[in-house]
Amino acid sequence: NEHVSRTSNEVNANHGWTSTSQRPRLVSKTGQTLLTNVELPQRFRAKYKNWFHLIIECNWRTIIVVFITGFLGSWTFFGTLYYVVTVVGFETVSSSLSSMNFCHTKLSFYFSMESQHTIGYGFRYMTESCPPAYFILSIQLIVGVFLQTMLTGIVLAKVLRPKKRKQEIRFSRMAIVGPLDEHDRRPALMIRLADIQENLFLAESHVRLYMANSRINSRGDRELIGVKDINVGYDSGWDRVLLLWPIIVRHVIDESSPLHGLTKESLLSAEFELIMTVEGIVEATGMTFQARTSFLPNEILWGHKFKPMVLMNEKLSKYEVHYGLFDHTERHDNAPLLTTNLAYSPTCSQP
Repeated sequence: NEHVSRTSNEVNANHGWTSTSQRPRLVSKTGQTLLTNVELPQRFRAKYKNWFHLIIECNWRTIIVVFITGFLGSWTFFGTLYYVVTVVGFETVSSSLSSMNFCHTKLSFYFSMESQHTIGYGFRYMTESCPPAYFILSIQLIVGVFLQTMLTGIVLAKVLRPKKRKQEIRFSRMAIVGPLDEHDRRPALMIRLADIQENLFLAESHVRLYMANSRINSRGDRELIGVKDINVGYDSGWDRVLLLWPIIVRHVIDESSPLHGLTKESLLSAEFELIMTVEGIVEATGMTFQARTSFLPNEILWGHKFKPMVLMNEKLSKYEVHYGLFDHTERHDNAPLLTTNLAYSPTCSQP
């Protein structure tokens, strides 16, 4: 912890950030995008034209309010129309009830609700002498079917949405740079990944890693100059992961790596952000989700390795996953990293 804190302070001081300020980033540690859209053309239309998905993104309190408001608004609107019909003098009930009784606002509301949901009228029903009421009833039945289908679809889509599932994907708090393994001393960037859900397994899960670079332009503004894909084993299939237990995602830092030439000293002045995504399909629902996180240079430990956390219990003859060791690392002093003569450059392709 002291090493992490000291490294973070050194990087912040190098860039003029105080210890109380946070370094700017594109994606938060929990996966939220931290970009702000300024002067977006047709902002209102662009945001609300896809209103169905916008409602699904709302919290459950908003969904419940929309659900209740939709039905109450429909009953009240058509109840008002029935009330207007009776006020202008059309007969809308049987002779067993006086027109004055049905003109009561409460009875009009009940009649609207009973009509839309086919509950049954009792003593309140229309006769053939009131054509306008039949026309209103036909419109209400069509609107009622559409409204009930739409609101039910919103609730079902909200329930099946795997938003909570992606929160069960856990990333290590720090990334590390160290030897690939005990027998291969090639430098590698490593990030630990785990799925803490024990029952709802994932299918077709795979990972991707990106590197976003920024720099100070001639006007003194910090700008994003490009995003580059980092190879985590696409050719060999390492990117397709089995998340039945915690794994370590590795990127070999070779000549083709955007991190090639990076040293412990140049890491302190580097201007990049690593963005990792995990995509998978929930077996129970077939829904696809994506979990994200990011790492800044001060969140990368140099010359470390992750402590093993999947260990055999010899007494029980079964493996145990020790999640208390998930973020634990240790120095790897006995396996020095290979060095290169190339200087690290943040230049990459334009977005």
